[in-house]
Amino acid sequence: LRRKEEFLSKLVLAKLTLPIAVVAGTITDDVRIQKIPKLKVCALKLTDRARSRILKAGGQIMTFDQLALTSPRGHGTVLLSGPRKAREVYRHFGKATGTPHSHTKPYVRSKGRKFERARGRRASRGYKN
Repeated sequence: LRRKEEFLSKLVLAKLTLPIAVVAGTITDDVRIQKIPKLKVCALKLTDRARSRILKAGGQIMTFDQLALTSPRGHGTVLLSGPRKAREVYRHFGKATGTPHSHTKPYVRSKGRKFERARGRRASRGYKN
């Protein structure tokens, strides 16, 4: 499985509560947020743009080794993780495809005219089971 990545905007929200934001993954830049406050961040990786924006705002970036020295017990830190169910495979899970009110994505060979469009599959084609 891929490591989850975290956006800068989520770090800014976490800044409101605790001083050091810890991410066990990659921090990526978020163009939706214009002004970044002074952040203290600990992460495995940062994209170049995210790193430059945090440092330009007067923030501090540390590794997990440095975090262990500054806060050995983890006081004053908040552990953030990216969206766990953002993978495309989760769209296929849930109520069976083709049943009423199901928004589950079917495993279908193709999306053409002849695939899953017949009677019994759609309400507009006679009936829907």
